[in-house]
Amino acid sequence: MKKLLIVFVLFTSLPGFASNFVLNNVLLPDFETQQLKAVNVEIADGKIKQIVDVNTHLSHRDTRNGQGKVMMPAFIDMHSHSMGNTSLDRSDYQYIGIRGTANAMLYAGVHGWLDLYSNEDDILNYRDEQFPNERNEAFVFAAGPCFTVPTGHCDFGGENRLISTPEQAVRELGELSQKKPNVAKIVFDNAGSKPTVDEATLKAFLDEAKRLNIKSVVHVGSWSDIRTVTKLGADAVTHLPWKPMPSDIPELMAEHGTLFIPTAGVIGEVLQLHEPGESELSTSVLSVPMTQALVDEELLEDYPVTERHKNIFDWLTKLKAEEAFAERRKAIVALDEAGVEILVGSDAGNFAVFQGVGFHREMYFLQDLGMSPWDIVAGATHKAYKFLGLDWGLKVGSPAHFTLQDANIFEDISLSTQAEDIYMHGRKVKREPLLDYAKPGFFQYAKLFLGFEV
Repeated sequence: MKKLLIVFVLFTSLPGFASNFVLNNVLLPDFETQQLKAVNVEIADGKIKQIVDVNTHLSHRDTRNGQGKVMMPAFIDMHSHSMGNTSLDRSDYQYIGIRGTANAMLYAGVHGWLDLYSNEDDILNYRDEQFPNERNEAFVFAAGPCFTVPTGHCDFGGENRLISTPEQAVRELGELSQKKPNVAKIVFDNAGSKPTVDEATLKAFLDEAKRLNIKSVVHVGSWSDIRTVTKLGADAVTHLPWKPMPSDIPELMAEHGTLFIPTAGVIGEVLQLHEPGESELSTSVLSVPMTQALVDEELLEDYPVTERHKNIFDWLTKLKAEEAFAERRKAIVALDEAGVEILVGSDAGNFAVFQGVGFHREMYFLQDLGMSPWDIVAGATHKAYKFLGLDWGLKVGSPAHFTLQDANIFEDISLSTQAEDIYMHGRKVKREPLLDYAKPGFFQYAKLFLGFEV
């Protein structure tokens, strides 16, 4: 009998064992009315069993008090790279791998991320394991490789598929389709000095993606690129140019249903850290406690941006002179008002955009650029689910993935970094153990370095 009791205790303590409980007194967001409704919720077998008005009593041996917090649907970072965090001069790099990224994301209260460029076998095989069903870590959704031309953007060797003709595009995408990527990513960037695919190859790629029923995401460098890929039928474009936006773009994207993943924080964060004053520092990523928890201290010492980082310093000085922030704000406001669906993607792995933290900072910058918290959260949740084909959300029958947030989050999205109550499949996540992989010590680094883990 004692042995049976021990086995039962061990089994019920495992992360994969779904909790059954009632969560009383939480606020449920309604994104159509943009109102919060006080409710009680019952969780059973890792799913939402019922949602009732707060005045309707629910009884259970395990009853928890939500203390009037917002029950937020699971966040998804729609643009990241499962690598790690970098210093400004690249002298320090905190490599954490795929499992480290999965742990960093969940520590930050992000339940999933879309990887838009990694070694295709590593990332797609890891995704197929569906580890979050048995242990605490975020779900990975993945493109696998990046499609580009030789020496083009993201041609770093071995982790991409090179295409220079329509025939190559069709063949390579067909091969990749056997691995069932969640999306397919291609580069069409005419803003820089590197070569890119021509329009005929891009069209063949986008047409084949539609035929194969694979959502396409296009990396772009200019508004002209966005116009072209929108007309050719891209499902989504990623990156927000800093030049003035032509007036036809918002209506064009809305008409074609092209989704936008701006990655506003990629430039926004380093602009804020460029010769910052006290107020800029106090609202930067460096001031967020979550940053200190997840990012190596030595790496953070390389920030902010000063004249010792000459190339990036001079580039940011130029952007400030061109009023890049003001132009980006005009663009986001116009796109949002036109009805273009905007998703939240951090592009973590870039300067000052750290895994997990970067997602929250992207929401912060979208708010700073003029979007309402309601629209931002919708793009970070329900619109992301729809794009990825997920049956997630706070409704009966859906998996109980959620966070409990400050009730004022829809007034100030920066409060999202304060989430401490994180639930995965109805189980409350213990955050500290996630740091073993999210901020690895020597032995975990050794396993990554030697290839025992990815």
